[in-house]
Amino acid sequence: MRVLTGIGLLLAGGIGSLTAQHRGQVEIGAFGSYTRYDSGFQLDNQFGSGGRLGFFLGDHFSLEVDGSVTQPRSKFSGVGTTTVMFGSASLVISSGSAYVLGGYSRLHVGQNPPNSASQLNAVHGGLGERIFFVDDRVALRVEARAYYRGPGGGMASPHWVGHFTGTVGLSFLLGRGGEKQGH
Repeated sequence: MRVLTGIGLLLAGGIGSLTAQHRGQVEIGAFGSYTRYDSGFQLDNQFGSGGRLGFFLGDHFSLEVDGSVTQPRSKFSGVGTTTVMFGSASLVISSGSAYVLGGYSRLHVGQNPPNSASQLNAVHGGLGERIFFVDDRVALRVEARAYYRGPGGGMASPHWVGHFTGTVGLSFLLGRGGEKQGH
């Protein structure tokens, strides 16, 4: 119940400032990331980069896909790096510049030892803020996201898996802005 109350307050707080996002707009962005990997993966926490593409279904809702890549060093051997890629699809609920998101993610851990092309399906949730400038067409986007996979779902682990990622990047809103469509 506290989660729903928090989401409601977040959305109600920004309801009057919906000048930048409108149905039919596209959001394109690039970001830098920092990921804290689950200890079971035996990977160092790592900086990475990625990109996103979103489509606004309305003033408050958008669908978004994003992908990111990092190359963390193995804690197990201490030698060499492996490539870790996240791909995600999200429903984003916006209220002005603040937003919450949730969806499905797929994690691919590359070919380098000790991980040999492992896959992980997970759900994710996050909170973020778009800080608009340049005529409400460009935004600095700051986001915190958690990934969760329950016991028995991939990577031969009977335990839950959780990763945490923080991102900072620029987003560009393309299409009609500053006025609602149909007016």
